[in-house]
Amino acid sequence: MAIKREDIYKLIETVPDEKLSDLVRLIKPLTIPKAEPTRDEVEAIKEARKEYESGETVAYTIDELRKEFLDNE
Repeated sequence: MAIKREDIYKLIETVPDEKLSDLVRLIKPLTIPKAEPTRDEVEAIKEARKEYESGETVAYTIDELRKEFLDNE
């Protein structure tokens, strides 16, 4: 059975006003079109994976990054 927009509209009408913000948070991500990565982005991801796998990258926690960047201001 195919879902019709009219059925969804009817369902939305039953959502209590105090829950509308929750509904928007659930639905909004579905409205954002998915973009395909560019050729340059794909190559950058591949390079980053190679660096990660070879141990060339360093993992930082968010707290370490904040400290490093905020302490240097």
